[in-house]
Amino acid sequence: MINSDIILSQLQLSKENLLNEISLLLGKQQLAEYRMETEYFEKKYQQNFAQFDKNFQNQAANYEMENDWLSWKFAAESLAYWQGLLS
Repeated sequence: MINSDIILSQLQLSKENLLNEISLLLGKQQLAEYRMETEYFEKKYQQNFAQFDKNFQNQAANYEMENDWLSWKFAAESLAYWQGLLS
């Protein structure tokens, strides 16, 4: 049986600090995932979301563009949210 208290002791962490560290790690993971997704769309369309959004609103879009717009909008908003929490 694994004794978590010994492991925490060896890592020089308390249970409270462990929870803080895990929360921070998970938040940074969310930030990285949304950053990668926004970078993917920026590379695909050679522009940032604000430029894409403006162009998207002014033209007839196909299904792929609509789907990308929705995914990119969510990723951009989520990225801003996690950046705000972690800064």
